[in-house]
Amino acid sequence: MNPYVGIEIDGDHMVLLADTPEGLLKHSVPTGKECELAHLQREVELFVQRLPYSPKGIGMGMPGLVVGHDRVELSHVVPALNGVTAGQFATAANLPVAFINDVKAATLAEAAHHTDRDTVAVVMIDTFIASGVVVKGNLLLGAKGWSGEFGYMVMSVDGEPKPLDLLASGYAITNQAGVDSATIRQLLEQNDAAALDTVHKAGTYLGYSLANLIHLYNPDVLVIGGSTPTYKGYMDAAMSALEAQALPELRKCCSIEAPRVQSHSMAYGAREWIQKLASAT
Repeated sequence: MNPYVGIEIDGDHMVLLADTPEGLLKHSVPTGKECELAHLQREVELFVQRLPYSPKGIGMGMPGLVVGHDRVELSHVVPALNGVTAGQFATAANLPVAFINDVKAATLAEAAHHTDRDTVAVVMIDTFIASGVVVKGNLLLGAKGWSGEFGYMVMSVDGEPKPLDLLASGYAITNQAGVDSATIRQLLEQNDAAALDTVHKAGTYLGYSLANLIHLYNPDVLVIGGSTPTYKGYMDAAMSALEAQALPELRKCCSIEAPRVQSHSMAYGAREWIQKLASAT
């Protein structure tokens, strides 16, 4: 039984999970831009109190820029997390708490299923886009832990620089179409020409960026997940652009796969993270 609590926070929910002798205990609470820090702290405290044992620590997958493993520098997704420190979630039991960027947490969760591979790259495309890379079991963090801001990759559109987030993400698609995600999906099923074109362009830009990622890191597995890849035609366009632009030698040694962890990968990865930190001390 894993003795650590795993938590993931996104723009809609905070999901908390922990093993118990009776099985996995899971709890979800709403978040959002108006969510207050005290609400999140209280829910973490109550969840820990519900456990039939005292956990060894808490790993938290946080949306935004995480400094080291104990501070959120910036979170546009949940503004209440701006500047928050790990100690503020230690609960009354004063448990060790470790933060990790949410997509890096998902990267760790996926890498745990590819221990036979040298370099595992993970790209998650939801409202926005981010990535993570694990090499020989070690997560690449960067100087301040901010590596993987894939959505900020700059591309040229009609001579103007634009970040990938504004070209290939779920936000880009709904913003350009002027309708919500559910409507986009309906239009795609109806083979609406405008919707298909919007999604095709977004997928093509993703494919170009994936070629860049493969050229930079030479992964032997690339995991692509999130809700946006499930749009009809999106991944077809992405793969077509990738195959056209990637160096054949690098592309040949890289398998492209769907996520092995189907839900709450960020919570599971955050739990992997605090375990790694604890074993290193």
